[in-house]
Amino acid sequence: MRITKLLVENFKSFKERFEVEFTEGLNIVVGDNEAGKSTILEAINLALTGFYINRPLRGELNQYLFNEVSVRNYLDSLKGGAPESPPQILIELYLTDEEPMLSGDFNRDRIASSGIHVSIEFNEEYRAEYEALIAAGELKTLPIEYYHVIWKSFSRELITARSIPIKCAYIDSTSARYQNGSDVYIGRIVKDLLSPEEIVSVSQSHRQMKETFMGAPAIDAINKKITVASRITDKEIKISVELSSKNAWESGLMTYLNEIPFHFIGKGEQSIVKTNLALAHEKAKEASVVLIEEPENHLSHSKLNQLINTIKISCIKKQVIVTTHSSFVANKLGLNS
Repeated sequence: MRITKLLVENFKSFKERFEVEFTEGLNIVVGDNEAGKSTILEAINLALTGFYINRPLRGELNQYLFNEVSVRNYLDSLKGGAPESPPQILIELYLTDEEPMLSGDFNRDRIASSGIHVSIEFNEEYRAEYEALIAAGELKTLPIEYYHVIWKSFSRELITARSIPIKCAYIDSTSARYQNGSDVYIGRIVKDLLSPEEIVSVSQSHRQMKETFMGAPAIDAINKKITVASRITDKEIKISVELSSKNAWESGLMTYLNEIPFHFIGKGEQSIVKTNLALAHEKAKEASVVLIEEPENHLSHSKLNQLINTIKISCIKKQVIVTTHSSFVANKLGLNS
């Protein structure tokens, strides 16, 4: 199963109806910064997973998902005394193959097809409260608290990521989310590559750090001094390794390359490592659609060439959608795509 077309309305940079068709194999989306390349990948990932920026969309609704012009026009209409209907977002993903669960005409054009429909729209259950706000003139921003998400197949059936037969992997090598000095992005991937037995071994080894740390003469002396000097409680006070949570080891580990902490190496090398790890990840191997955002970031032509070859080899028999503003990437991956 593959994606044949994406339709977007009023999502971020796309105000009017926007469509893009995709081929079965490699697809390259080329454009300047702020042209909407990332929005295309976000829309596809959202339709297939229900997630936005790694969190369920239903918990991440905000005004900034909507096209800025649409929101401004709507708010201006309230001031002018002729209120427009609250704007809504539409994302539709057209797919190949006739899957009974996904097939129907619940789409913008009412044509029979397989696909997924996502809309973020005003919930009519709140009509009375909404009209009271309008009448009082108290509405200054988009009333996002009155919105809900509709996620259905073209057959009008409610769906979940688990029930969608097509799976995708979204690779953004530019993301860098740090917590306690650890690169969470790469840490999560490495953790997912480990077997349950290996995870238990890592966790137990991490817990042994507490015994070693607490047994050190210097730490023992410090803890005795803290307990004697403390005036805030009559209980014994000690400093130790953080082990309060089941997965404390995740935030306590750091990735090294040639003895150098990961976040201290060059951005280009970080990009290569992250992309290669993501392509080797089980979810990427299982996915039939791979989304890759701007692989050229921080890379020289020679390094980029290596990465592009890796992408080609790793994504054989998959549908790949790459966004880029680099003519080099477009040329190397194939101008006919």
